[in-house]
Amino acid sequence: MSIDSVPQTCPRCRRPTVLMSHAWGRQWVHVGTWRPQCGNPHWAVHSAGHRARPAG
Repeated sequence: MSIDSVPQTCPRCRRPTVLMSHAWGRQWVHVGTWRPQCGNPHWAVHSAGHRARPAG
């Protein structure tokens, strides 16, 4: 895997993306999440309703 471009702004979410080369081809991915999809992965999003409550 290698990065083939300088960071460029995603036209949908305005976050930086780079062109990555894989064994199977090339793909634009978001810097930080390294995913082609906009937004954070579902496992990284924390809902306010799922916080632990203090004991007592």
